[in-house]
Amino acid sequence: MTQRSFTAPDGRTWVFHPRPEVRHEEAGTHVTLTVESLGWVRVVSCLRSEWESPAPDLAGLLARAVPVGGSRGVGVEREAPEDR
Repeated sequence: MTQRSFTAPDGRTWVFHPRPEVRHEEAGTHVTLTVESLGWVRVVSCLRSEWESPAPDLAGLLARAVPVGGSRGVGVEREAPEDR
């Protein structure tokens, strides 16, 4: 697989690299990508067909990416039990 680059509206260039590891159950259908730009590193998973298409939606992939080691559920304030 190849790497691709995308220049965001703010002028920052992001480079997308396929990672060698992917969830075992998704190995045949998905690709995990590392997305890097000047000290920033993010990660995103997408359908293999989406990544291998002639013109993948790199802006959309970047929008879905999370910081490496991050999780969409971490850091989200939850309602306290007494507030329910």
